[in-house]
Amino acid sequence: MRLLLPLLLLAPACPAVASETLSAVIAVTKDEAYRSSRVDWPRVEAEAAAVERAEGEDAAVQFVVRALGDRHTWYESPTASRPPAPAPTPSAAPTAPAAPQPIAVALPAAQGVPVLQINAWSGKDSTAAASSVRNALIASLEQPACGLVLDFSSNEGGNMWPMLVGLAPLLSEGRLGGFRSAKGDDTEIAYRGGKITLGGGEHFLNASMTLTPQRLPRYVAFVIGKETASSGEITSIMFRGQANVRYFGTPTAGYSTANATIPLPNGGRLMLTTAATLDRNGNAYETVLAPDVQTDHPIQDAATWVNSQCKKR
Repeated sequence: MRLLLPLLLLAPACPAVASETLSAVIAVTKDEAYRSSRVDWPRVEAEAAAVERAEGEDAAVQFVVRALGDRHTWYESPTASRPPAPAPTPSAAPTAPAAPQPIAVALPAAQGVPVLQINAWSGKDSTAAASSVRNALIASLEQPACGLVLDFSSNEGGNMWPMLVGLAPLLSEGRLGGFRSAKGDDTEIAYRGGKITLGGGEHFLNASMTLTPQRLPRYVAFVIGKETASSGEITSIMFRGQANVRYFGTPTAGYSTANATIPLPNGGRLMLTTAATLDRNGNAYETVLAPDVQTDHPIQDAATWVNSQCKKR
């Protein structure tokens, strides 16, 4: 998940370990990991050194990752970063690559309420992804409707910004939430003047959002579940506390923290949890996002709620 810029590893080598990579991992996790203060670092450093001597560098790095206990940090070894090419099979018929899953898909309406599914997305062209979400939102709201169901139940994460910027017209103005580091520093995410901002500066994806829906729903129902993870959770949290929003389904996967991608000296990468996610009311999320209504029929129950609210008006 690309939420923060990669951190530079300029820390001095740790005297208790042999490899440059393990030294760097210990240094950056001690300084930047969200759960760093909960770790017995003298013990972890000594045991990591022993693991490295007995089992090798990768095992030692994994030991440090487990010591953090945050579930969202992970290590990608150089082998995993550069998988070997498969052996050629001339006799086998070529297989067409699977088409990528669209980030936004209009589902059949439920009880007359439009349903827009927002899927996980990771890729290079975030501008196109954000535009895809915005265009799908506009299409979903072309017909008069009092509400909208956003289905995040299968959204496993990736890059949150195309999701959030694409759906921005549904947000109320002001602070949406943000990230809180281990040192207690907050980075605000807001929606002001029709633009998503991060830390007070406009997000670059705003520039590509030239179209907005002609009409907006009065009520928005989120569908979440156990497969809603990482950026799927964080995007959903940015709507938490908004007066016209309600959540249906089951608790999410519990990876709602923010990660930084850290290149390592051995060619691998560390995906390090550096911050908890905040909602607009300042509540911090380190694990699951729980629904307002727990249900095994979330889309139907969400549509029922939307229609009931609309009838009240």
